[in-house]
Amino acid sequence: MPSIIDTVIALHREHFPQSNDYALFASPGRINIIGEHIDYNGGTVLPAAIDKHIYICVSRNNDGIIRFVSANHKEIGEVSLKNLYAPQTQSHAGHTWWVYPYGACVVSNIKFDYGLDFSFYSTLPVGAGMSSSASITVGTLYALYSLYNKKIKNADLALQAQKVEWDFAGVHCGIMDQMAIVNGKKDQAIMLNTQSMDFSYIPVDTSAVRFVLVNSGIKHSLRESGYNDRRRECEQALAMLKQAGFAIQHLCDCSLDDLIQIQNILPQTEYKRAYHVISENHRVHQFAREIQQYNLSKAGELLYKSHQSLSVNYEVSIPLIDEMVEWASDIDGVYGSRLMGGGFGGCTISMVALYAVEYFAVTIAQKFKKKENRTPEIYECSIEDGTHRIE
Repeated sequence: MPSIIDTVIALHREHFPQSNDYALFASPGRINIIGEHIDYNGGTVLPAAIDKHIYICVSRNNDGIIRFVSANHKEIGEVSLKNLYAPQTQSHAGHTWWVYPYGACVVSNIKFDYGLDFSFYSTLPVGAGMSSSASITVGTLYALYSLYNKKIKNADLALQAQKVEWDFAGVHCGIMDQMAIVNGKKDQAIMLNTQSMDFSYIPVDTSAVRFVLVNSGIKHSLRESGYNDRRRECEQALAMLKQAGFAIQHLCDCSLDDLIQIQNILPQTEYKRAYHVISENHRVHQFAREIQQYNLSKAGELLYKSHQSLSVNYEVSIPLIDEMVEWASDIDGVYGSRLMGGGFGGCTISMVALYAVEYFAVTIAQKFKKKENRTPEIYECSIEDGTHRIE
């Protein structure tokens, strides 16, 4: 059976038989252990790169054209270098899967003196909250700088990838996904301050626990799911707090005590959004302390509290996800579970004792099949290195 690398190379040769010299890269997806919807509110988050990747094979051509093909999408993208920055090109790309690698080419500011052929092969499920869009964008940027032998700081690369999401895909995401994907380290979570972009590595005892994702099968589009609505509501809450005299730059600069004392000046919706953001930021710091002290039960309880807040205060869960978390809480060996990702579908992340992973997967699958009459996708994730060149 051919390896994934062999498959990627075969895909590239099938579409671009004239290419002899190519480079291979792997860009991971990410899990966010805790700290949901606070990366764009100045919070601290705890993501990690995982063992599900988008593989990229790229070679030069003399046609003056950049092409994008994917084993996971039928449409082939093609842009001539002379039209790379044309508004009509961006407008067309915005409705395609290849808007992300195309956007990466534009924001890189590389002066292209030859065309490029890109082939992509993904083992990342789309719409399950593992950041496939950030993965392909970061991976493309990483490949471009590698091909052109240009050095760039990881933080700057992450900011360029974020710009693609904002300006080309229309999603005002935070910086967490991009920073986790480019800075990932095996068996280490990343405790990221999204204001300063400083981070530290938090060891995860993978001999004791695994993080298991269960995909609800309900695919979301961040544009349609209300992500931008939540961001706007948070900005409105911040503006109201500033008007009330709080000298803060981000919602996470406010304390819970202060928020509770002035809740009467905020509409209910803005108050609930702010309450989630501020309390979730506290939970991240608590979780990091507990996991480093091997207090797995206490750490897991914080995951359940996170989900409750995402469901009730931030209102980004759905009944099926709530039920999946409840199923997980009834299984022996599960420390905690919650919604992960943008919400309105996607997946749950559960922290499961190593001995219980198989039983957890079987039990959840049975309950899910009985409820939905279909089998869920379940992923046991290992924590791996960030975006890198393979050969």
